Amino acid sequence: MSFSEDEIRELVECLYTAIDRCDWATVEALVSPRLVVEVAGAAVGAWQQWRSHLEEFTNGFSDGRHVLEEVLVDGSHGISRFTFTGTHDGEFRGLAPTGKKVAVAGIYIDRFQGDLLVAHRGQLDMYGLLQQLAG
Repeated sequence: MSFSEDEIRELVECLYTAIDRCDWATVEALVSPRLVVEVAGAAVGAWQQWRSHLEEFTNGFSDGRHVLEEVLVDGSHGISRFTFTGTHDGEFRGLAPTGKKVAVAGIYIDRFQGDLLVAHRGQLDMYGLLQQLAG
C-alpha cells in the first residue's frame, strides 16, 4: 500500500510531534517491529535502543522541540530538515543542567511501509550542541 506525499508528510509531522511530547504510545504505534535506526552514521539498533537515545534528549531538554523547516517526500521516504531547540534543564551526556538554550540543525531520512516507520537515519549537529552547552 503506497501513501501519498501528503500522507507521508503527515506521518513525519506526527512522529516528531509525538517524540517532542514524550508520547511514546503514539511513537510505538508508528514504528515497525523491524525498525532499523542509524544516527550519525552508526547503527543504533531497533526501537528500544532508539527510544533510549530519544529519552536522553527529552531528559536533558524537557522543552526540546523539532522545528521542521522543510519536509520533502520521495516515494516512501520523508526527508526532514529541522532545528532542534530546547533548554538544557536535565543531565545530558554526563553534563549537569546549565540552563542554556540551544538550537542546532539536523536532517532525518525516514522510510515508511504503509503507515509504519521501517527505517530512520538521522544527523544532528552534536558538535554545535556540545559547544553551546560548554560556551
